[in-house]
Amino acid sequence: MKKLVVMTSFMGVLFLLGALLGVQHMNEELGISQPEPLPIEQKQEEPVQQNQTENQNQGAVKKDELVEKKQRVEDVGRFNFFSEMGSSLAEGANRASRAFLSQVMSFVHNVLNG
Repeated sequence: MKKLVVMTSFMGVLFLLGALLGVQHMNEELGISQPEPLPIEQKQEEPVQQNQTENQNQGAVKKDELVEKKQRVEDVGRFNFFSEMGSSLAEGANRASRAFLSQVMSFVHNVLNG
């Protein structure tokens, strides 16, 4: 009986992770959401490459568009309490997970690169 519960739980978690990864992949493929690079704290400063500067310029243009859209939404106003609550909950979860992943990646980077 214990083996059945463990296997069922394992399969459930595996299917859930597969579904989440599939949704994330489709969001990126359709251009709905673009992932932001995780900031990694490094001990030494490295010179900035030209490709990174170009990518940041493209990101700035997208951010300007998003700011304009956000301003229009604020002018019109949101009509749904649950949309607002879900939006703030998602934003908080995103910040928390990105902070956690950033700390983990910084730790791994520092351990591997001494």
